[in-house]
Amino acid sequence: MSSTRIHPSRTVPAPGGGTRRPWRGGPWWPGAALVALVLSLTACGDEGIVGMGEDQTLMTVVLEQPGDGVTEWRGDAGDFEDHPYQPEGLRIDAGYPVFEGADAFAEELAAQVDQEVRDYRGASREPVNLSIDWQVVAAGNGVLGVRLVRTEEDFQGLRQAYGTYWYDVSTGHTAYSTELLADDAALEELDGIVREEFADDEQVDVRGLHPVMRTYDSMGFNTDGDLVVEFDDGHLSPTVEGHPPSSEPGRKVAVVPAEEAAPLLSDLGERAREAALAEEPVLAVEEPATEPETTPEPAPEVPGVVEAGDPELDCSEDRCVALTFDDGPNETTPALLDLLAEEEVSATFFLNGHPTLTRPGVLRRAYAEGHEIGSHNHLHEHMPKKFDEKELVHQVAAVSAMVRRQTGHTVELFRPPFGDSSPEVLAEIGRQGMAEILWSQDSEDWTGLSRDEIVESVVEQAEPGAVVLLHDTMAPTLEAVPEIIERLREDGYAFATVSQVYDGPEPGESYPPEGLTSPVGS
Repeated sequence: MSSTRIHPSRTVPAPGGGTRRPWRGGPWWPGAALVALVLSLTACGDEGIVGMGEDQTLMTVVLEQPGDGVTEWRGDAGDFEDHPYQPEGLRIDAGYPVFEGADAFAEELAAQVDQEVRDYRGASREPVNLSIDWQVVAAGNGVLGVRLVRTEEDFQGLRQAYGTYWYDVSTGHTAYSTELLADDAALEELDGIVREEFADDEQVDVRGLHPVMRTYDSMGFNTDGDLVVEFDDGHLSPTVEGHPPSSEPGRKVAVVPAEEAAPLLSDLGERAREAALAEEPVLAVEEPATEPETTPEPAPEVPGVVEAGDPELDCSEDRCVALTFDDGPNETTPALLDLLAEEEVSATFFLNGHPTLTRPGVLRRAYAEGHEIGSHNHLHEHMPKKFDEKELVHQVAAVSAMVRRQTGHTVELFRPPFGDSSPEVLAEIGRQGMAEILWSQDSEDWTGLSRDEIVESVVEQAEPGAVVLLHDTMAPTLEAVPEIIERLREDGYAFATVSQVYDGPEPGESYPPEGLTSPVGS
């Protein structure tokens, strides 16, 4: 994933005033919602309350409103009209800072804010309000740091979420939070430290912690130079069967002492730490010098961005088969992931909306372990018959937005339930940047076959380039998978992702090109 998204920068209004002060939350709240939130935070203790003076669980803040060479862009729902799904009545108040001499940073912040609005619209149940506010958390030593705070309300209630972004003045590169760390190994080590920190916290399910970019998307430094790792409301909450994880525990924080964090930091991270502690912040910077005829340096790899599948596999030469699992994640998916990890097999998962909302930790695990993630629509319904044109847009958008919010991954594959598509469905899938993926081999596990019958169905039909339809929601299927893997390997097959089998499916196209050759039943 590059640091640049797909949206242009916004127009910047005239600057306002501002002073340096301790951090305080400044979100826009509806009156009744504010009362509810205050009561919630009071019940949870001080950990969920920001603005506690010298609280070392808080990042340093240099500036939180326009001033000292920093202007602000703010917009409402009318400024985000190019999104595929735009629910009516949703109130939006979003902003980000604009630094003198750092236009590239403003463009990147604009893109991030745009993506956050897009994903909130798509992923939330009955969205009501969204505000995005900001604080400058570092300025100096050739680094600028910005913390974005999302405050959102929907059917599930109120919650806040956080993200920090870092600008390298010398190169013009905008970095995600995980780029404060040296590499993926450092992120994995940090993940272990955080797991230990939360091991005895009943409000945290450490099984939901994985070294992925979107879990560790908000890191900065406190006034002692310690690394502050903060997590969105509910991001690490235990699973509640049938419900999204509760946001009531509020903001969860792990503070890693400076001496323990130092070996994990990248050069950018070391400079960001110094910038966070600078006595005199440098808010206005010079644009990085560029040679007009030189090729730009490629963006660095971002720790926590996972490539699905075995990179050594070449399906134009190897006998590849793709195992695909529909309808999850559910309570049986972790057992399947255990098996796939033991066998070192990559698979492709096509997820529905409600399971994805209620088991985000399982989604993050599947992504972290190198499996490919696709959408199986929001609701498991016959799309051409069930949804009108407006509803179809949201159905296609929902799971993609949920996945990006949990992992940072942009979904590129879409499988319509039952394989039931139409020109209109395919067009909407393509408009939202995805390829339609059906299957070339149906295990027919959905018909009530036994374990042994599922094994024989898959093995006997296998051929190079096959995309096999399975369901991780069915016990006989999970019982069949070990023997399926064993026997296909004996026959010389290698296990690939769908994208590897089809060598990068194109958005708006349907695969396999010949369409379904077996009865529709999933």
